[in-house]
Amino acid sequence: MQYLRHSLFAFLGIINVVFSQSANLTSDGCVDAAGFQTCQNGVTAATAACLTKADADGSSLETEACGCTDYTDNINCYAAHCWNRVNECEYQTYAVEYLVGCPIAVLPIPYFPTPANAPDSCSCNLGDVYLAITGNIQQGSTCSTNASSTAIDNASESVQQIQGCECCEISGSLSSIYSICPNTDPSLIGLSSVNQLETTLDTPFSSCGSYLAEFPCDTDLHFSAAAGGTFYGPDNLPASGTQTLSNLAGTVTAPASGAVFTYTNGADKQVYTISAASAEGAGSKATTTGKNGATTTSKSESTTATSIASTTGAQPTTTKSLSSKTESNIILLGTLIVLSFIL
Repeated sequence: MQYLRHSLFAFLGIINVVFSQSANLTSDGCVDAAGFQTCQNGVTAATAACLTKADADGSSLETEACGCTDYTDNINCYAAHCWNRVNECEYQTYAVEYLVGCPIAVLPIPYFPTPANAPDSCSCNLGDVYLAITGNIQQGSTCSTNASSTAIDNASESVQQIQGCECCEISGSLSSIYSICPNTDPSLIGLSSVNQLETTLDTPFSSCGSYLAEFPCDTDLHFSAAAGGTFYGPDNLPASGTQTLSNLAGTVTAPASGAVFTYTNGADKQVYTISAASAEGAGSKATTTGKNGATTTSKSESTTATSIASTTGAQPTTTKSLSSKTESNIILLGTLIVLSFIL
């Protein structure tokens, strides 16, 4: 058993989904494709300049700040210009990648996760799967900590209970995959991440049958109810689905959050006001209301990156011309951020 918690591993499978599905947000089918492309081009240029400064400073924290800001600004562009596509797999996988790739990213994220029975939604609700796995990992950590506190009174029982906690953590994560999206190929929505979790915890799921029987996850170890109502064991896992990810039928005809809405980003603590483009593609732009109350349009990335860098301890960023090394950094940005977790 491993008492050091590495929650990153629980998300590697979903990251693979994002990579295999090309998590880059595209303008195809957007209600305001031209407006989104213009907005995204501005974000790309700002990210390049931000990474140039981070490269010059040799600062991994600045690189993380640039990455977090890039995610946020792209999400805001999409929410404004592609609100008719936010339920689709492309945007939902991008939102998951942001939560994994930005070390300080937290909810809320516009239009994530997708509500039940939403039109034109991804065939598997990736947001629900992600949040369910996250919840089980957090509960597993709490459960193991509580069990460790009883070791003074009964060390042997404590060790057994910790093993039960870890088995429930794995079981709950698997149950999330198999119950939320029973028809989807589990290898596309996080199965490999759970396999890695088993390795990290040094707890093969095949050994969990007796522990799950001795320590019922919900009644004894106080886990929340499993997705679908069942904490599966190694002997009763359902048959795996075989379907790939796809978008279901339906059309979004109006922005679900209204023509104008605001949200506070947990990473940079900025309040963003999103103005939805019209269905005629009027080119409405996302606006940003900062902590000082000033509202700007097509804001500079350095402003938000500075806020995030302040949170993470990096130095403020400024803009410079794009270098060839920075071009490589842009391509590898997601990898760099993931590596920053491991290191």
